[in-house]
Amino acid sequence: MDAQLIAAQLGVAAGLAGAYVHRQGPPRGWLPHVFMAAAMAAMALPEHDPLGPAGWMLVLGCAAAWSLGRPGVRPGRVRAAAALDLYAMGVLTLLMPAVHGGGHGSGHASGQGAAAASDWWSAPYAVLLIVWAAARLALAAAEHRNRNLVLASQPSSAAATEGAARPSVSSACSAAMIASMAMMAFAV
Repeated sequence: MDAQLIAAQLGVAAGLAGAYVHRQGPPRGWLPHVFMAAAMAAMALPEHDPLGPAGWMLVLGCAAAWSLGRPGVRPGRVRAAAALDLYAMGVLTLLMPAVHGGGHGSGHASGQGAAAASDWWSAPYAVLLIVWAAARLALAAAEHRNRNLVLASQPSSAAATEGAARPSVSSACSAAMIASMAMMAFAV
């Protein structure tokens, strides 16, 4: 098995794990993870991808806008994290053909097309991965601080601890998604 296929499978697993953790919440909580898992599955099987990179960018962008939802439904950091994941993944998916020689799917780069593509895509792709990881780290740290404040103010409340693991699992799923996108781009 090549590294790109393994990376795509890691991304599918991360997306489905995120959806599973949020399964009892509103669709704005679990559906973004399903969209990301579907996009990763399309990258794993590009010959069966009905949308292509531009189609996935459109789907992920619309899902990001939808997941932001209306204020007050979910905390802003949670909505921002989901939107960030979807937008970043959409742009990276759009860049993915350049990563692989300009083809439709996630095949291997070869020949002159791959050499020409490798001249321009690697820097923006790497920068976006780093910015995505840093932003998710900042959001996870803010959520961790907020969760600690809530738990400290209500130490015996079962309601306060009920959803305490969800942001951590979402952050872990995002980290796996970032790692899989990096591995797909930079694996040889």
